[in-house]
Amino acid sequence: MKKKIEIIPAILENSFSEIEKKIKQVEKLVNFVQVDICDGDFVPNKTIISCGCLDAFLKLKEITKGAGLELDMMVNLDSKIEDRFDKWMNGLENSGAERIIFHFSSTKNWDKVFEVIKKNNKLKEVEFGLAVQINEKEKDYLKVFEKYNFDYIQFMGIEKIGYSGQKLTTKIYKKIESFVEKYPGVFISVDGGVKLGNSKKLKDVGVNRFVSGSGIFEAENINERVEEFKNILK
Repeated sequence: MKKKIEIIPAILENSFSEIEKKIKQVEKLVNFVQVDICDGDFVPNKTIISCGCLDAFLKLKEITKGAGLELDMMVNLDSKIEDRFDKWMNGLENSGAERIIFHFSSTKNWDKVFEVIKKNNKLKEVEFGLAVQINEKEKDYLKVFEKYNFDYIQFMGIEKIGYSGQKLTTKIYKKIESFVEKYPGVFISVDGGVKLGNSKKLKDVGVNRFVSGSGIFEAENINERVEEFKNILK
């Protein structure tokens, strides 16, 4: 079965006003947007909801009503800060997100994460992705991917996650090809460095979901840029 191609604008901001502005620019052009949440621990950068507060998740839910919400959780799920894990999970439950991405190296206790998910009716309905950084070993992340039945995988196309505007690393192509050989039916997302010039090659190696921040939002005409992506990826 041919997998649906998606262009997903990535939003990495530290203010709700900027997120809302970007949402309005693309909500009629795409089905999903990806909002990055960075805690200043797992990655040095900080964005909105850096401490997992419920009120902030609810505000995000309100301003993203116009598009499907995918959350990229660049956070330390093993944080020693009291109640931080519980805050993250409670916030995600109430965020309205239809997709949530956890990073492979964000926790050493996946059992704890999925125990919460299995017990929570709202989270049971969410599609979960596993994000993999470029230098992480396939044999390690595939064990987690298989054991916990993630719905899809997201390959990070850049060397330094948590920052926008970087160049796609060419290492990504072999990483994707190897995964496709083992799991041909799984949806594959690439986040970071995705531009018009490399999107066709990414599609050819098996990518279905194209997550792009600067590749979309730095265009003079965002509507035209999204259409250009769609035309290339037909």
